[in-house]
Order: sequence, then C-alpha cells, then structure tokens
Amino acid sequence: MDVLSTRRIGIVLLVLLTTTVALSGVAAQQQAATVDPTPSGPNEAESIHAVTFAVGDSAVAGTAFEDIRIDYSVDAPAADVSNVGASTIERVGIDRGNDDPGSQVDVRAAEISEVSGGADGAAVQIILAGDRELRQGDQVVAVIRPVQNPQNAGTADVELAVNTQGAAVSRTGSATYEQHDATVTAADQTSAGETVVIDEVTLSEGGFVAIQNASGASPGEIRGASAYLGPGTHQDVEVPLNAPLDSTRDLVAQSYTDSNADRDFDYAASGGEVDGPYRNTDDNVIGSDTLTVTYDPDAGSTPTATETATPTSTETATATETATPTPTATATSTETATATETATPTPTETASATETATPTPTATGTDSSAGGGDTDGETTSASTDTETATASETASPTAPTDSDSETANSAGMSSDATATDSSDDDGGVPPVDDEFGALLAALLVALLFGGATLLGSP
Repeated sequence: MDVLSTRRIGIVLLVLLTTTVALSGVAAQQQAATVDPTPSGPNEAESIHAVTFAVGDSAVAGTAFEDIRIDYSVDAPAADVSNVGASTIERVGIDRGNDDPGSQVDVRAAEISEVSGGADGAAVQIILAGDRELRQGDQVVAVIRPVQNPQNAGTADVELAVNTQGAAVSRTGSATYEQHDATVTAADQTSAGETVVIDEVTLSEGGFVAIQNASGASPGEIRGASAYLGPGTHQDVEVPLNAPLDSTRDLVAQSYTDSNADRDFDYAASGGEVDGPYRNTDDNVIGSDTLTVTYDPDAGSTPTATETATPTSTETATATETATPTPTATATSTETATATETATPTPTETASATETATPTPTATGTDSSAGGGDTDGETTSASTDTETATASETASPTAPTDSDSETANSAGMSSDATATDSSDDDGGVPPVDDEFGALLAALLVALLFGGATLLGSP
C-alpha cells in the first residue's frame, strides 16, 4: 500500500469519525437524564429518588434556574410523589461542569419558593427563586422524598423538564423498580487493628459495607465504613476502622444503602435516619456476615521476611557454579582463563614440590610445544620454581592461540556480513509517513470509541 492510498483511507475514516461523534452527541443529549430510586423495591413507601438533568448546550444554558418538573405519569408503573414537599426535599442544585459523581452538587438552590403536584399525585414541580444561573455543560440535580414506589416491578420512563415557564427543555429518563438485594462474605482474619478486609460485597443499588460490633440496625455499634460502592459486586473491600481494635473480637460486616444519594456514609452521624441497612420485603435486615478478627500489632510484616529469604537460594547456586572449575583447572587452562584466576587462591596444589619436581613437566612440554614456541623456551631455561611461575603465566588470559584468534576473526566477519545482508533486505515496501501513520491510528481508536458510545446509548 503506497502513501497516497493510505492518505485516502485516512480521509474516509475522518469523515466517518465526524459523523459518528455527531450522532453519539445527539443520542447522549437525548438520554442525559437519570432517575435513581433508593430503595428501589416495589411498593416502598419511603423511597428517595435522585434525579439528574444534563443542561448541555440546550436553550436553558445561560438562563436562570427557575424550576424543575418531574413527571412519572408518562409511563407505567408510575410512582406517587404526592407527599413530597418543600421541607422533605433533600436538595436541589447544580453540578458545575457535570464533573461530580452521582447526585452531588457544587451550588445549591438558595430557596425553594413552592412545590406543587399534578397528574393525580404522579408529578411534582419545584419552583425556585431563580437566583442561580445555568451554564453550558452543567447538570441539574434534585433529590426528593418520600416517594411511594409503584406496586409492580418494572422500568418506566420519567419526563424531566427545566424552566417550564420559559425556554423549557425536556428530557426523558427511566426508573427501575426491583427488589433490592445485598450479600456480604467476610473471612476470619488477622489484623493490626486499623483495617478489616471484606472478601466480597454485592449491592443491587450501591452503598457501603460497615464493620460493627453487633448485627442489625445499630448506629452506635459501627466501628468504620467503606467508601461508596457502586451497584454490582466488589472484592477485597478495605474498611478503615474509626475505633481501632486492641484485642481479638467477633465483628459483623453489614451492607448499607446510600438513601440520600450523596455517596457519603451518614447512617451513624444521622442516628440511623438515612443510609439505613439493606432490608428485604419483610423489613428484615439483610446482607451481613460475621467474622473473627485476631488482633496482632505486627500483622503485615510476614511478606517482607518471605521476600528477603529469596537471595539465599541465589547465593547457594553461585557457590555450586564456582566449584565446577576445580576439576578442570589444568586440563582447560586455555578455554577457562577466568576459571584459572578463580582457582589461584589454591596455590597449594601447584606449590607441591613432589608434583612439580617430577619429570612430568618434561612430558607437559608436549602441550607447551602444541601451544607455541615461547613456552618451550621458558621451560628449558628455568628450574622447577621457574616452571611453576611459567605455568601461572600460561594460565593467564593471554593463552589463546593464533588459530583461535583467526577463528574468532572469521566468525566476527561472518556475523558482520550476515547483519549487513539482513539490514539491506527491506522487502521492497515503500516507507509510510510516520506522522500520518500516528494520525491514522488515533482516528481508528476514536472511531471505535465513538461507535461504542453510539451503540451503547439506549
């Protein structure tokens, strides 16, 4: 593929990417509304609904935040909001830039002027003082209670409208009503007293897992709670203890909801008014497990000791390798010059007068003549002591013969030649512009991400 063809493909991909991003933006804006009931169980009489509405670049951007209307009557099953009033609303405000998780807000509405119902109790309108400006990219947040969930399980559309008296903008969200569930698995463990680790937590609606002294709804017995956990299953959840342990204790790991949708655990601080434990249809507390935590102030130091033991085996292996050259110190003096130097600390063997004085050196002259004439000259002109010194010199790294040098040179030339041949063979493929290749790769990634966003939008 030549450079021109590559550029044409890049242009086509760029057009497709632009189209995909535009369509996904429209789809996201159409679905930029959420309704999250907690608890979500059918027929719950005290449910809290957290509602969000993305301003985006709609007509209300740049205008005052005047009101929000939440209408459940547009679909079935419908919730009842007839008991929602100004004093029961948790909060109404704005998440600037839509960068905070869940239903957290940066700016609260200063005053709720009026709350009115409609649609036979299935709709509520919250009218504000209009002292807050909506900006492009903001998210409107309203957390209302008490909401009566419908009797039947299911998912229903909910219509949200902002500034209904002026440049109204409506979006559609959905609320799912299902029996919530929670499970907790916690194994016995040893701890230094400051944290407890929960093996697995499954929360149908998100929330928290807390460590407490006793089971059930006991705000005064809580020793610590996890950070907010989203809906689904979480493993190895660490719970810091506000009341550290100083002895071995039997404790309870209990699951809790985030009923006021602020992602902060408020159950103990509120005296049990909000963020209560998960319950079943019979109002019994569910989602808990008991465990024994053995107190050990030194818990956690064992892994360090295990790691430091590893080098011992390495040293033992090295000693085994060093012992190998001993039997071949004389036989392979030329090939293992380094090994001979390592064996130097054992001159006792060479210094033995019996071995050196034997006629054996005359016999080893055969080896010396095979290795080169210089060695013969030194052997004939020296005494037994001189022969020992000569042996030390022979064992030095200068032992390689001319034939060895020639072999090494020829091997090096062969290697260089091979490298040259392989580097010259480029297969006849013309080079592709590096900058354009990088741009093409980035376009492919963005195209795939945009397509996934579009396909994932409901």
